[in-house]
Amino acid sequence: MMKPLTIALLLCLLSLSALAQSHYDRFYQAGPVVKLVTAKMKLQNDEIDLSEGGSEVGYQFGAFFRINVQGVFVQSSVLLSKVKTDLIFKNYNDVQGFNPRADFEFNTLELPVDIGYRIGNLRLQMGPSFSFLMSGQRSFLNEVEKVSDDYNRSNMMWHFGIGGDFDRFVLDINYEFGLSKTGESLSQILGRDFVPKQRQWVIGLGVNILNDY
Repeated sequence: MMKPLTIALLLCLLSLSALAQSHYDRFYQAGPVVKLVTAKMKLQNDEIDLSEGGSEVGYQFGAFFRINVQGVFVQSSVLLSKVKTDLIFKNYNDVQGFNPRADFEFNTLELPVDIGYRIGNLRLQMGPSFSFLMSGQRSFLNEVEKVSDDYNRSNMMWHFGIGGDFDRFVLDINYEFGLSKTGESLSQILGRDFVPKQRQWVIGLGVNILNDY
């Protein structure tokens, strides 16, 4: 976990440092932020019913820091995230009508990086989101199992979206895509590899506490 985390932190620092050393006019924004995450997985498998399950709902909270130079900006955030997922297994173990539900919960450290362009108070942005697994558990067939060391502890997704600055309030709406952490739990339950694609909307609201804006 330390190597991907180090790379992510270096990328954030290098991006922010490059703009900070620019000779153009610049200003800074920073403050607390909370985010709502709503996600849906795509998985082609007859054993898993995504019509009733397969959705993820979670929240994130932390802080953001942004450097604005002319119309360009770089924003980095440090967020603690909790996401819950539920799936329905159809005819589990070939037992007709036996459709148990599996619940998953993951706690992660999120490091998204936004690079974008300002148009007045509106922003267009895109960039990578680095995710690091801190803890988690799955509940299936009345058994609760903690996330083991067999899980991939780091992951990366990509996002793009829009944002706006309204006085001291900062609003962001991003669309993220990548691989789902739930896939590793499915692999352990069913005994073979799954690579579910995940698409999620992340809506964030922050407050700029710097007077530089």
